[in-house]
Amino acid sequence: MNTMNLNAELFRELSYIADNESSMKKLLAYVKKLVAQQGQSSVVCEEAVPYRRLTREEQIAEVNEMCEEIKLIRAGKLKGRPAEELLNEL
Repeated sequence: MNTMNLNAELFRELSYIADNESSMKKLLAYVKKLVAQQGQSSVVCEEAVPYRRLTREEQIAEVNEMCEEIKLIRAGKLKGRPAEELLNEL
């Protein structure tokens, strides 16, 4: 997959969870951890917590939980938020 396709897929998946604050917070925390692992700086905010590298099992558990929430949103049991709204928050 090229970068354009990956970006499109990412934004499509984000649109499914965009109105679920809990899912978005988890995803944002995970992305910040990935950025920290790459040695790149991230925006520091009041809610920032010290970085602690997750174990492989914790990472898998977080991704599985996000996937379950996506399934609930697709099934109409949770409400999603438009990706554009999410991006405006960033």
